[in-house]
Amino acid sequence: KKYLKMFPKEIFVEDIVASLFNKNIDFKTIKKLSSIIDIPVSYAGGISNMNEVNKLFKICGVDKIYINSALKNNFELINLSAAIYGSQSVGVLIQTKKIFNDWYIFFESGRIHSGIKLKDWVKKINNSQAGEVIISSIMYDGMFNGPDNELIDFIKNLDISIPVIYSGGIRDNIDVKSVLLNKINSVAISHALHFGKFN
Repeated sequence: KKYLKMFPKEIFVEDIVASLFNKNIDFKTIKKLSSIIDIPVSYAGGISNMNEVNKLFKICGVDKIYINSALKNNFELINLSAAIYGSQSVGVLIQTKKIFNDWYIFFESGRIHSGIKLKDWVKKINNSQAGEVIISSIMYDGMFNGPDNELIDFIKNLDISIPVIYSGGIRDNIDVKSVLLNKINSVAISHALHFGKFN
């Protein structure tokens, strides 16, 4: 509840190892969280089928979901979810890292190299019913050393028609401002909040 005093746009909850360890989604905790706060709750982690999507919306009361690893084998899950709950409630989470001279996406909490280039994956997402995308820098996530400016420069030159949220390395308001000035629509902040470093 202490984060609500900062007036965030939404609370983004991610089980970062749900897909990696094939964990069941903790519906009970998500439902409890949704019931005690008044701003939108978004969830990501381990979502793999429509049964889980339906539970998250109808039983847990989440306002938005983000899907990542399941899309490698079932990309249509994005369109199926959006057809029922609307594009504004369905997004894609991307974890990316630069290898040699190009950016690639990773699955399973950034552990599995997909071999898919970020620009190709974004193009596919852009042509889907996804309402927005979170792009997270694997190398900067949780490091608290500032945003991945090289990745941000790459993102702003991509042809993306849906809102983009950046995640990774944010330390303070200066970092937030610098990201938003580079055609990024929003910023996700985690480490700096959890460890009390964000004023």
